[in-house]
Amino acid sequence: MSGTFPISAGFETLDFQSNTTSRVSVSVSGRTQRIKTGSQYWSFKLKSPAMTRADMMADYAFIVQQDGQVESFNIVPPTISTTRGTASGTITVANTTSTSPVISLSAGSTAVGTTGGTGTLKKGDLIKFSNHNKVYMITEDVNLDGSTVERITFYPPLITALTGGGQTITYTNVPFTVCMDRDEQKFITQADGTYKYEIVMNEEI
Repeated sequence: MSGTFPISAGFETLDFQSNTTSRVSVSVSGRTQRIKTGSQYWSFKLKSPAMTRADMMADYAFIVQQDGQVESFNIVPPTISTTRGTASGTITVANTTSTSPVISLSAGSTAVGTTGGTGTLKKGDLIKFSNHNKVYMITEDVNLDGSTVERITFYPPLITALTGGGQTITYTNVPFTVCMDRDEQKFITQADGTYKYEIVMNEEI
């Protein structure tokens, strides 16, 4: 890990995508078989606004310290890292399992029980468990009343178990652990003397 990206002047655009790996085969009869062959991960491209030299070099110094794709670091992407809902307070994973509705703390689960917090979380919001590097996306709206055990569903399935519960859930300013997607990193000098750069990052699991 090599720190947290400084984001001196913010970003003007964000391209965000989900990546999965699958294998598809088609027989001579036309029958198709599909199988998932790898873990899901997020990636995104960020473009800076026109920046002063001072702001540009603060960001660029951090970028070059990553040794291309070697190091990983934390970054909070703009806009998407905070819930669209009204949730507030501390949300904690409950030590609860059930089969109907399905709630499990095991790796591979897509739903867990939670306690605490009030307000709403919206499908499409991003969350992060306190014992995970992985970021997950909520797939159903959630209403929190602060006391009832609520069911949160998400994608992808848990890559690590939440044994015993008690983990907190980050839903505001969700940090991604990422690495650069290439070894070469450059910036552009504009005709007016300002600077711009573009970076592409892949989530590290």
